[in-house]
Formats: sequence, C-alpha cells, structure tokens
Amino acid sequence: MSGIVSWIAGKIKWLLLIAALGGPVVAFMSWQDGQRVRKIAKDGVEAVASVESATRTKRRRGGTSYAIDLAWKDAGGASRTAEKISISQDYARRIIVGDTIRVATVPIKYLPDEPGKDAVIIQEDAAKQVSTDDEMVYVGAGAGAIGLIGSGLFFLLGRRRSENEEQTA
Repeated sequence: MSGIVSWIAGKIKWLLLIAALGGPVVAFMSWQDGQRVRKIAKDGVEAVASVESATRTKRRRGGTSYAIDLAWKDAGGASRTAEKISISQDYARRIIVGDTIRVATVPIKYLPDEPGKDAVIIQEDAAKQVSTDDEMVYVGAGAGAIGLIGSGLFFLLGRRRSENEEQTA
C-alpha cells in the first residue's frame, strides 16, 4: 500500500509544481489579453465588418473554440482583413447555427495603426471576453498560490523525512 501512496504523492508533487509555474503564466497572459481588449474598446475606431468565414475547433479533451474571419473598409477606404478572431461560445451560438453563419456583418472596433487580428475586437463580444480574461487572472493566480504552497509543503515534508531516516540509521 505504501508504494501506491508514494506514487500518488509523487504525482501530486509534480502537479503542484506545474501549477506553481503555470498558474502565474496563465494569469499574466489573461491579464495582457484583457488589457488589449480594453485598449481597443477605448481607443479603437468603429466599423462594420463582413463575416467571411467561421471556424469551429474541437479539442481532444473536450471543449470547442470559435473564430471568424473579417473584412472591412477603414476610414480611408482601404480594404482590411483580420483572420481567426476568437469569439466566445455564447456569441458563436448567436451567430452560427449548425454549419451556417446567421449574420453577414458585425460591428467591430480596430486600431488603425496596428494590422492583424490583435488589433480587432467584436463590439458585441468584447464584454464577455474581458469577463473571461478577468476570471482567468484569478484562476491562474489561485493555481499559482496553491501550487507554490503545496509544492513547498511537499518538498519540505520530503526533506524532513529523509533527515529523520538518516538520524535513525
């Protein structure tokens, strides 16, 4: 029985170490994305973009993500495009039914000085994405804290055990 318990403890120790390192990374990336969306919502230029296509990606372990490709004319009349703009599942359910896109255009905001998908948000979906990013900051920070405390305890307890075993020998 002791072999199974030590095997499980070893796996938990490494899981906590991964959480201690990965949690802050997730929190930072989510915070950074939330700041990006807030900046575009505040400083961006409004436009109406046509929806060129939509992509549904199903992951192996479950979960589905959605993205759309957009095209629009900027204030100067130049054609602009942005591919693979991530959208929330709630918004995807509203605009995609089955394999059909129900809307032809969506209101967007974009930063005119920055090209590409990182300078574009869909106005109707921005609040949901900021909310998700804010939640992930807390989840990442919590995972990091639990991982840090748990790893510290596991490594400290493992060290004490080996010191006790040396003294009794």
